Amino acid sequence: MKKQLGRTITALRKKRGLSQKDAAAELGISQALLSHYEKGIRECGLEFIVRLADYYEVSTDYLLGRSSEAASETLTEDDYSDAEIARSNTQCLLNRRLAVNSAAVIYSLLSKINNKKLTKHVSDYLFVAEYNMFRKIYSIKENNPADIFRVTSPFSDNYCAATLSVTDARIKEASQNLEGMSLSVDSLSQDYGESFPALNELIKNAEKTIIQNHRIS
Repeated sequence: MKKQLGRTITALRKKRGLSQKDAAAELGISQALLSHYEKGIRECGLEFIVRLADYYEVSTDYLLGRSSEAASETLTEDDYSDAEIARSNTQCLLNRRLAVNSAAVIYSLLSKINNKKLTKHVSDYLFVAEYNMFRKIYSIKENNPADIFRVTSPFSDNYCAATLSVTDARIKEASQNLEGMSLSVDSLSQDYGESFPALNELIKNAEKTIIQNHRIS
């Protein structure tokens, strides 16, 4: 991954006509460190990968060689006020972007906390939740072959719900006695730039759903 990332960010820098010195200054690191990243000598952390994606206006998947599409899925405020959002396909794309960018913030925060157990349990929770949603969509057509799944029980929904409940308890347990971080709207906005509006919008949408379902304030 180090070499793939190095080749990609080198190409992006040269495409912009930037010297290594200028790019390093704008990214807030030394030229020597950027040189190590570009040569694949050192591996950068998730937070810096997100910074690179924002700086070069590409997706993190493109930087990591997981996508051939360079287009960034970072959201701007204009995305939220766009009248086209009412259309189904646009809504789907927007929600995808909200999920992708919010996950990037979550994993960046986990990287700063640097606790393996917490990272594992949070990942397990998100994986099982997405697995359950995919399984529901896959099973809409009843004759789709079930051999893609190892869990063949008709009660898979119940197992997923139970697993999420247990994993949530493990997240709370792993969070005990951790120092944590001082976070606020201002600090998150400053640290994550254009990625933060996605998280902020996800929070609003989630709380709207919670309030509607449980009639709370």
